[in-house]
Amino acid sequence: MTSYALARAALADHRLSNDGRNGGEWLNPEVADDAYRARGLLNLDRPEHARLRKLVNGAFSPQAVARWTPMMERICHAAVDRLTGETEIDLVSGFALPVPVGIIHEVLGIPEDQRKDPTRCFELFYRAGLAHGSGPELYEELFGYVDHLIAYKRAHRGDDVMSLLITHTENGDLAGDRELRSMVLGILGAGHVTTVQFFGCAILRLLTHPEQRVRLEVGEVGWAQGVNEMMRIDSPIQATVYRYATEDLELGEVQVRRGDAVLISIAAANRDPARFTNPDDFVVGRQDGSNLAFGHGVHLCLGVHLARIEAELGLQILFRRLGEIELAIPASEIVWAYGPMLRGPRRLPVSASSASRR
Repeated sequence: MTSYALARAALADHRLSNDGRNGGEWLNPEVADDAYRARGLLNLDRPEHARLRKLVNGAFSPQAVARWTPMMERICHAAVDRLTGETEIDLVSGFALPVPVGIIHEVLGIPEDQRKDPTRCFELFYRAGLAHGSGPELYEELFGYVDHLIAYKRAHRGDDVMSLLITHTENGDLAGDRELRSMVLGILGAGHVTTVQFFGCAILRLLTHPEQRVRLEVGEVGWAQGVNEMMRIDSPIQATVYRYATEDLELGEVQVRRGDAVLISIAAANRDPARFTNPDDFVVGRQDGSNLAFGHGVHLCLGVHLARIEAELGLQILFRRLGEIELAIPASEIVWAYGPMLRGPRRLPVSASSASRR
């Protein structure tokens, strides 16, 4: 599905299931156990999905997310502080990666001394969740890490999302440690993997379109509107996971049989000329309306409010404090990675004057 209208309709179509078992995905015994243990909100349909999501919806509401603003600002400033004195900087490893990893761990209530290195954390979630060919040892490391975090939080409760999930487990709202682990896996992974891509793409766009960056910095266009355009033109998630037809149906005049896989291209839908004027142009003040970067329907991104504020704060702090920065290599030489589902620069080398930082 590549058009905006069909993609939006398919995302909300209850006849298209996120559960791989409806497509025979787990018939292979070599992957069935690992896949089952990693099941989370993304791989479930109603009523299971609704039951689990309801437990954490309030924790990611606009009001709840607003309380995390000082924490997000602190993490963004700390990332820039670590760049002080450097004139050659990789803004992926120096900012786009550590900021989202740090923020989602804080949301879950995990202090720095209990976390994996941001690079390894990203690699685990990306390779186990979105890349192909991951071996059982990778899953074991990932599950072991999440189990370690859960054990730590059981002994160190707080006003955080993981403590809330542990309480739900003790109350019987979650079906034991398997569902608890799946919820933590889903929130921790979704909370940083896609945001890493967003920051890399957004920073690159602003560096290569200085006239659009100025519009944001002088207040001609609000950062919320600018972030919406960055999400549209460089969709962090290029395509959805497979959706499986639970009955014979017709989609866009194409016959789809029960069990068939449907792939929804978010990237294509967000550049559909039937929806967006001059869709390949980056225009921070665009008035075309909403896009599908966060999905649609019951699987609309749980952390949409968190991601938006994180993006706005992060970009403002980065560009305000780093001052005049420019790409250290031609934009055509940027290496794009993490496909096919994700898209972002692997490295983003920039040159900066240390005197311009504040």
